[in-house]
Amino acid sequence: MTTGLKPTRSKWVPGLLLVPLLGLGLAAGCSSSDPANDAAPAPSSSKSGSASGSSGKATPSKSSSPSADAPAGEEAPAQDPETVVQSPLPAPEPVFDAAQQQFLADKVPEGHDPNAVLQVGQEHCEQLTSANALDGEAVLSELIMKPAKDTSDAIASLCPELLPVLEAAALGFPDGVFAVGEAAPWAEEPSIAPGTYRAYGSSEECTIAVYAGSGELIGSFDGTKPVTVGADAARVESAQCYSWARS
Repeated sequence: MTTGLKPTRSKWVPGLLLVPLLGLGLAAGCSSSDPANDAAPAPSSSKSGSASGSSGKATPSKSSSPSADAPAGEEAPAQDPETVVQSPLPAPEPVFDAAQQQFLADKVPEGHDPNAVLQVGQEHCEQLTSANALDGEAVLSELIMKPAKDTSDAIASLCPELLPVLEAAALGFPDGVFAVGEAAPWAEEPSIAPGTYRAYGSSEECTIAVYAGSGELIGSFDGTKPVTVGADAARVESAQCYSWARS
């Protein structure tokens, strides 16, 4: 440049500070021989970079890998496979004593809880035992009129103290027509054994008739007293008497 156009340093210092903002085109219009102007550092847009340049020490950066102390919003660290909670152990198989096993035999359908089946039998025994303590004749009559295998199995296995009542019920008979021979009142051809019987809770309409083999009437009774069915009898007919038990 010519001597007359040489700018003074005081006029161009502000212009040099605008170089980073306006680009290099403005600075290229004029040159300066002052090395201080050429070496002016450009302002950095990063605060961390500026701090690093001024102190001469690099600021360590935080690791990008997740940690246990990661703040909210960041991905939690992967769980160690060895710390995964294990599923609880299966419940132990129920243990039953010999009497309970005897009762449960062939009574538990596949997939059903044997404890539930056992509980039903135990509750039935409790009911029978309580009723027998209050009115033994009523329990005997009920077993005569409504025999059931489950009830018999429950008594035989879970409440054997009621076995005498069960055995007595097997010798009795309910209302109906029976041949005289053996004690089989629930057989296909029902029959009773010869013997003396008493009625339970007989009403005023209770009647029992005993017939000989010829069809002749041996006797007719109202049930207020024990009735003897002899070996010479062939058939008996009972009505409105509910049940008859061996005396």
